Amino acid sequence: MHATPSQLAVPGQSSGRSHELLHPFSYSHPNTSKASDISIGVQSTSTTAQSSPWDHQELTHQQRPEGRSTARATARGINRVASKAPSITSCATSRSRSRAPSVRARSRAPSPTPLRSHIELPNTFPIAPSPTQNTLAIPTTDTVPPTPESLPPIPTSLLNEETLWPILTIPRYDDCPTIPNERAYWSLRPVTLTFPNAKVPDDWISCTHPEGRLYFYHPEKRIYTDADVREHKIRAILAAFEARLHGMIREQSLELPPNYELVMYLESRPVSGGYNWLYYYVDRKTRSLFWLNEYDIFTILDPDLPCIRTLSDIKYGIEAQYWTHCEMYPYNHEMSDEVFLELSGILTFASTDMVTSMTSTVTYRSDDVHRMLGLVKSAKGMYNPCYTGHHLSRLMGLFAHQRYLNRYGQTYARLGRTQSVLDTKKHPKTPLITLLSPLFWNAPEVHLRALEKIWIDGIITIEPWSGFIGKLQNEWQEFVLYSTVLLNANVAFLAIPSVGDGSKQLSAAQISSNLSIVTSVGSILLGLLLVRQHRVKSRDTAHDAWRYLSSRKHPTLGLETLAIIYSLPYALLMWAMVTFLLAFSFECFGTPDRVGVFFFGAVWIAIAILVGWCIFTGWESSETTLMSTLRAWRMRLFREKDGDGDNDTSSGEGSSDVQSLEEKLVARRWMTRIFKHGVFPHSNDRPITEMQERASSTV
Repeated sequence: MHATPSQLAVPGQSSGRSHELLHPFSYSHPNTSKASDISIGVQSTSTTAQSSPWDHQELTHQQRPEGRSTARATARGINRVASKAPSITSCATSRSRSRAPSVRARSRAPSPTPLRSHIELPNTFPIAPSPTQNTLAIPTTDTVPPTPESLPPIPTSLLNEETLWPILTIPRYDDCPTIPNERAYWSLRPVTLTFPNAKVPDDWISCTHPEGRLYFYHPEKRIYTDADVREHKIRAILAAFEARLHGMIREQSLELPPNYELVMYLESRPVSGGYNWLYYYVDRKTRSLFWLNEYDIFTILDPDLPCIRTLSDIKYGIEAQYWTHCEMYPYNHEMSDEVFLELSGILTFASTDMVTSMTSTVTYRSDDVHRMLGLVKSAKGMYNPCYTGHHLSRLMGLFAHQRYLNRYGQTYARLGRTQSVLDTKKHPKTPLITLLSPLFWNAPEVHLRALEKIWIDGIITIEPWSGFIGKLQNEWQEFVLYSTVLLNANVAFLAIPSVGDGSKQLSAAQISSNLSIVTSVGSILLGLLLVRQHRVKSRDTAHDAWRYLSSRKHPTLGLETLAIIYSLPYALLMWAMVTFLLAFSFECFGTPDRVGVFFFGAVWIAIAILVGWCIFTGWESSETTLMSTLRAWRMRLFREKDGDGDNDTSSGEGSSDVQSLEEKLVARRWMTRIFKHGVFPHSNDRPITEMQERASSTV
């Protein structure tokens, strides 16, 4: 059954159903992160299957047959290679007609028609040129323009597609036509100066995207399509497609907004044949997309962002898809001065926020934002409006998508990169990391906290991820170097004649040194493996980083296993150092010289105190410091007794209780002095917030 308007969530009202339906002209939200520096928990980017309402179709969750992902290509790089020199057989044969052809040319059988590529030239009706149209020289062919009687019949199955598929964005970057790798023979007429495309029907306009893709626009009907309307079969399918949409409008008595735009896309099915009919409508006034079908709202939204309170939460998600439409089809989308001013304001604020805040929600570096601002200023003077529209639409779409992820315009908007907008309980630590963290010198918990700060609400940005991985790679390289030095020191230590007593049994010093060698080699191997893994399989985009973390996240352990793996080179290096010092201590204290033993002991005790002091002050095992942990233990140990049972005690028991209470008060007073005014005078200072840090940094 179809949902009624009362079933949609309105501001300030929570939905009583677990699933909501979007009515025609309702907002949806983007299912991809485009080519931006931010990614969310999205794996499936295809839309829901919907049919015509006049066929009594119910809401389904099936995927369109042989459908391709609608995700934008994450990498836009083009391989620039030098073109090879043409061979003798592939040289052009454009010679003067008065010149006698060579023997080789005469021996070749002439081709009646040039070989066609995989994308056939159009079969269009002959249209006489207009008086103002110049007759251009074109490649010579011996073919006769087709007539309506000579065109092959179109299969009825291609014109009677049962299902119409609403989409958010066209799969242009995933549905790429190809041509056969065969040589085509062409002969140019004399004085051929222009090389136009094949004849386009008069009611369509051919447009070239700044990236190079050819698409078509119908000015009267305001229809955009990537399908080649120069082919008679494609035009017939699009006409049937449009008739189906108009029939749905009449059937449902829908009133479309004025000056709407329609995008129709024919997605080919290579296996079963035919096309999937994909479409969406655009309203330029409200910067939104809409459809003629009702479908489940949660099949469009991201799996990791299901908490939608009102439809206003996905307003900027829909706007991001509107700007993607303008980016895909920049023709007839001229940017007004309001768009220039709006984008300039967004970029100016982003640049200021990146400079003054360490937890800014902007996903680009300050230098990149500054360059974007300069490009926007220079784009205003471009001669071709298509380049201007494409440039501004891409930037507006990126920032609109970020606003959607941060719940821009809501009372629960994300104000910092490390802030979560979802009321979810923190994943408790499992016994695995609780037991291994002290053995690994608390490094796993440090890495785990860093990973949890990077991945908030299933959202990851490339800037903190790149900084985190860059620091880890530098640390792993340093650990490999230190382990190599320590390995050489152990080999030199075992070469000392006095280390072994000459018997077959190993001494304590030899056993400790051998353990140090094993842990050093383990640190070297793990460090090299981790560095190579993150260099060979570089995760330079937010989508790659999100996919990597998602594959490493355990259902029960979460990211604990990844944090433990990242801490192994450091942990093994520390144990290699400890075992080497232990072997050296066995050699030092094994001498019969008592003076030397006492001297070594004094030095070892002093060094141990300094090392313990450093560990004590730099404790990072949890969110709280070691001082806070000891203070909690102190309060638990010296907790005062309740006064309810004091009246029931005897005089002797009361005196003993008073004495023990006084002793506890004295001990508590001394502990308070030590912790407050002793070695650590600033242990009780309140943490500095980000606003206080900004204020102090500007003074």
